Amino acid sequence: MCILFPERSLSQQFIFPKLILTDSLNQEEFGKIAGRLDLKERVKDSLELNAELRKLIFKLQGSGFLAASIDSTVYSGNSALIYLHSGETYRLARIKNGNVDEGFLTGTILRRKSSSMKYFNYEKIRKLQEIILTNCENNGFPFAEIRLDSISIDSGSISARLMLNKNKFVKIDSVLLKGPAIIAPVYIYNYIGIRPGDVYNESQVSKISARIRELPFVSEARPNLVSFSDRDTKIELFLQEKKASRFDGVLGLLPNESEPGKYRLTGEALIRLQNALKRGEIMELNWKQLPSSSQDLRLKAYYPFVLNTPFGIEGSLKIFRKDSTYIDVFKGLAVQYNFSGNNFMKAFLNDKESSLQSTTGLRNASVLPSYADISIVNYGLSFHFEKLDYRFNPRKGYRMEITAGTGNRKITRNSEINPVLYDSLRLITTQYNAELNIDYYYSPGGRHVINPGLSSGIIDNPEIFSNELLRFGGLKSLRGFDEESLFASALAIGKLEYRYILEENSFLFLFFNAAWYENISRNTSYNDIPYGFGAGINFETRIGIMSVNYALGKQFDNPILVRNGKIHFGIVNYF
Repeated sequence: MCILFPERSLSQQFIFPKLILTDSLNQEEFGKIAGRLDLKERVKDSLELNAELRKLIFKLQGSGFLAASIDSTVYSGNSALIYLHSGETYRLARIKNGNVDEGFLTGTILRRKSSSMKYFNYEKIRKLQEIILTNCENNGFPFAEIRLDSISIDSGSISARLMLNKNKFVKIDSVLLKGPAIIAPVYIYNYIGIRPGDVYNESQVSKISARIRELPFVSEARPNLVSFSDRDTKIELFLQEKKASRFDGVLGLLPNESEPGKYRLTGEALIRLQNALKRGEIMELNWKQLPSSSQDLRLKAYYPFVLNTPFGIEGSLKIFRKDSTYIDVFKGLAVQYNFSGNNFMKAFLNDKESSLQSTTGLRNASVLPSYADISIVNYGLSFHFEKLDYRFNPRKGYRMEITAGTGNRKITRNSEINPVLYDSLRLITTQYNAELNIDYYYSPGGRHVINPGLSSGIIDNPEIFSNELLRFGGLKSLRGFDEESLFASALAIGKLEYRYILEENSFLFLFFNAAWYENISRNTSYNDIPYGFGAGINFETRIGIMSVNYALGKQFDNPILVRNGKIHFGIVNYF
C-alpha cells in the first residue's frame, strides 16, 4: 500500500474514503460481498483509515479473495481514493514466512522454525495476519501492512509467502495535557504508562480513555487525539477536574444503658484530600468519638510514582484511647504498587505499642489483668481489587481487599504489677493476622440493586490480651450495635442489602447483617452470633449527600427492643 501524507496532520478533519476496484475479472463475484465490507463513510485520521483498510482486506481474504490487496491510497483534500485489487477466489492456501521478523510471529504457528509450508484456511489466514499486525502496532509500527506474495496457483488452491511492510517506525514525541484540569504531567505519564520518547504501542494508546475513567479526580472533556505527521507524533489529552476530596461526618444517637430513657452521642469526622498538590496524592484525617469516652484518631498520606517508578509510598499514624484503661499508638509505612484502575498491592511494615494508662489496684493483684503493655512489629502484604460502574453509588461490580501479616509481639513487664506474674508468660512470641473484605453489587433490573458482602479477620497467638483483639460493631461493620463495642480474636460478618436507586447519589435501603465471632483471650473465652437489621436513606442535597440509618441488633439472649435502636445521621460532601 502506498500512503501519501499531506503536509498538515490528517487528524485535524474527517477523511472520506472511496473504494475503486482496479481489476474487472471479479466484478460480479466481488459485488456479492461488497455490501458486507462495512467500510466507514468517514474516519478521523490516517491511523483509523489504515485500521479500516486492514479490516477490509481481512474480510476479503476471509471470503476467498486471498490475493486481495490495496494498490494505493491517494489523498485529495478531505477525500481518500482507495485503489483495491481483489484478485481471484481460492479455497485453500499453503503459507510460508517470507520476510516477517521472528519477533512479530509471536503467538502464531509460523513461530515454530520450519522450512516447510503450513496449510491455512481463510479464517486461519485472517487470524495469522491480525496477530502479526497487532505485534507490529504494539512495537512501533502502527502503519504496518501484510500481504501474500510469490503466489502460485494449483487446482483451486494457492501457495504463497507472507510478506510484511513495516512502514514508518513511530515514537511518541509528546503527550500534551489540555483542558482546565491541573495535574503534574509526570503523574499522567506514569499512570497511563506512556512517556515522550516511548515507542508507539497501540495496546497502551487504546486503553488511555479507560484508564482516565478510573481516576477519581479527573475525567476526559472529550476523547484523546493521536496525531501523526512527517515531523512528529503526539497524543493530546483533554482533561477536566472531578470532585474527589471529601468531608464525611456521622452523628450517632444511641441509648444510654446506664440511664434508661436517655441517649448518648457518638460521632465521626473524615477529611480526605485527593490531588490537592496536583500529583495524585492522598491525605486523610479520620476522628471518632466512641462510647465509654473512647477516641480514635487516624492520619494517612499517600504519594504515588516516587522517582518516576511504579511504586508509591504510604505513611500512617493511628492513636486509639480506650477510656482510661490503655492507649494504642500505631505507626505504619507501606510501599504500594499500582495495577490498572484502583487495583494495587502493598507491602507494609507496622509498629504498634499498647500501654496501660491506669494501674490502680494492680500492685497487689494475684493474676495478670486482661490488658498488658505490648509492642508488635508486623509486616505483610495487602491486595486491593475494585471494579465498580460508579464508585459513589454502584449498581454493579465488586470491591475486595485481602491482608495478611506476621511479626514479633513483645510483652513489657509493668513496674506497677508484681513481676512474678509474668514468669509463666512467653514475653516474645510470633503473631499472625489476616483480614478479608468483599462487597459485591448486582442489579436484577430497573432501579433495584442487591449488595451482599463479607468481612472477616483473625489474630493467632498462643495468648491474646484484650487490647490486641479486633474491634467491630457499628455503622461500617455490624449495624445495630455500638461503634467498636464488640471484641474478637476471630470473626466473620455477612450482610445482605437491598437498594432502590432514586437518583445518581440517592437511594433507599433495607439491610440484614449477622456475625459469628469468638473471643479467646486472657481470662476470657466465649462466642456468639449477633445480628442486626434496619433501613435508611441516602439523598443528595446542595450541601452534600445526607444519610439517615436506623438499626436494631440482637446478641446472646437479649431481646430485640425498639427503644434500643441505633440512629445515625451522616453527610458526605465532595469538593
